[in-house]
Amino acid sequence: MIEIVISKNQGNQRFDRFLRKYFENAPLSVISKNIRKKNFKINDKRAKNNDFINEGDVVKMYISDENYKKWLTKTDFKPRDFNLDIVYEDDNIIIMDKAYGVLTHAACKDDYGNNLVDNMLSYLYRTKSFDMSDKTFKPAVVNRLDRNTAGLVIGAKNSEALRILNESIRENKIDKYYLTIVYGEVKKDFKIDSSISKNENRNKVNKDDDGKNILTYFRVLETDGRYSFLECKLITGRTHQIRFSLKENGTPILGDRKYGNKSINEKINNDFGINNQILLSYKLVFPKIAGLEYLYGKEFISKKYEDMLKLKEKILKN
Repeated sequence: MIEIVISKNQGNQRFDRFLRKYFENAPLSVISKNIRKKNFKINDKRAKNNDFINEGDVVKMYISDENYKKWLTKTDFKPRDFNLDIVYEDDNIIIMDKAYGVLTHAACKDDYGNNLVDNMLSYLYRTKSFDMSDKTFKPAVVNRLDRNTAGLVIGAKNSEALRILNESIRENKIDKYYLTIVYGEVKKDFKIDSSISKNENRNKVNKDDDGKNILTYFRVLETDGRYSFLECKLITGRTHQIRFSLKENGTPILGDRKYGNKSINEKINNDFGINNQILLSYKLVFPKIAGLEYLYGKEFISKKYEDMLKLKEKILKN
């Protein structure tokens, strides 16, 4: 007997359609025959063609290992099959390089299967890259990025790693660095220490003395008098923290449609075809964390770092 757990990507579809995708190498007649012979169960109940499966359902297959391997769609899965760019992976964590324009989580039903978390789950389930015997746990990410912010996102592959990482993120232990290009000349390093609250209807944050504290350190890497290339060290991790902070500083991020300068954004779009914020989560540095000591001092860099440097060369001193 073979047992699988339905991932979010695999859920919300008829069972016979799921099997046709899952067993791409099996003729439809073979799939139908095995359903009729009661060789499949969903949550310990006999499976029928028109049953709907959902995320978390347990499917038991009373077929031989030989047939299972022969019918499978694919066995040599690669991260690219799931639209994943993996920077690092071990038994506890997975660090992914999110692309611009990709959601971290599904924001609505239409986003299912088309976001970083769903792709991560599908990859981990299909490649059995975590302990699937723990039915109470599902891998999860511990930091998130805006749709149009690219870069490094950390996933936890077991419950202990998730607990440790969540605690480390809450206590601001993991150093998170971003790169951005802003409008205006920045001559010296600075910090923004403020308080914000979020307007849920507008999905935008505002200054609020009674809100949540934000703290970000900014380091000048280069400026040409018109634009500046900055490194941002995130201390707290609030929604739109860097984008809001740079707007408050009078040096908005180029391309930022929520917090940026409209006329400058139009120029950047016309000159370089950029219509979203230039912001990359480019580096993670791990401290000594109990339970994940082997990561101490490790530094992970986004594969998009070189692209950011090339973009900086195009915009500054253009």
